[in-house]
Amino acid sequence: MSIVAASTLNPRARRFETERIHASTTVLLLATIGLGLYGVGRLLGSNIVGTPHQSQVGSALAFVGVVLVVIALVLHVDHLSFRIGRSAVVLMCLGAILLSVGNLLSVFNMSPLWFNGPGWVLGGFGLAMVAVHKEGQMKTALAEYAAGSPWQLRVTVHASFLSLITGAIGLIAFGIGRMGLASVPGRGPLVLAGVGWVLLTIGVISHVEHLVPRIGLGAVIAAILAPIFWAANFLFNAIDPTSAANNVFWRVCLGIGTLLGALACALALQKKRSTDR
Repeated sequence: MSIVAASTLNPRARRFETERIHASTTVLLLATIGLGLYGVGRLLGSNIVGTPHQSQVGSALAFVGVVLVVIALVLHVDHLSFRIGRSAVVLMCLGAILLSVGNLLSVFNMSPLWFNGPGWVLGGFGLAMVAVHKEGQMKTALAEYAAGSPWQLRVTVHASFLSLITGAIGLIAFGIGRMGLASVPGRGPLVLAGVGWVLLTIGVISHVEHLVPRIGLGAVIAAILAPIFWAANFLFNAIDPTSAANNVFWRVCLGIGTLLGALACALALQKKRSTDR
């Protein structure tokens, strides 16, 4: 349902439309399974729950997980294009594809950094395009109102400019840091990647709290904790890049953080099913 159509509903129907989860059950289920497989794959790769040969199995699970998330994005692309703009969706999908290629390389013990890094950078530019899309919608609405047309809410991007720009800068910095790990020695790339993910975490937290009526408090809490765990994975790396424990620590943080993301999607799926009834 479009924003303009929703504005003509009675208050009760408008509230339902505002709180309704627009993603389909298929999209949410694929996202839940994909994030779950990625999280389990990272934990397996850390060797804390098995033997060293399971690292390849973990990478394979992570690859399948990312592919499922990409499929979920593609299935949701029409609604996302309406909400955040076609350019943003294309960039984000391309970024997700590069991430899946990087995880596939990990299955064969090849470095994923030159694919993962650009993938995150593309995601950052995609997020920046969401802000551009929102600005264009606001300008159009204001111009029509100034010309004498009745005021109608046409802005489909609910995230604030602060959330979008902070998240975009964070993703781009994180991606550049990841690429730097392939060729630049020292703490520089690790610090840049860590700062980037902290910025992304700030952007996520500043946005998701308003989603409580839509996806539920439990899902929002999980969605807030997930990027915090992801940001923490750079802590020991930045302090001591040579520590042998770093490989285990970052995989555990990624695994737990992604499983929390899967939990958020699962709770949102449960709420959607109960709401749609």
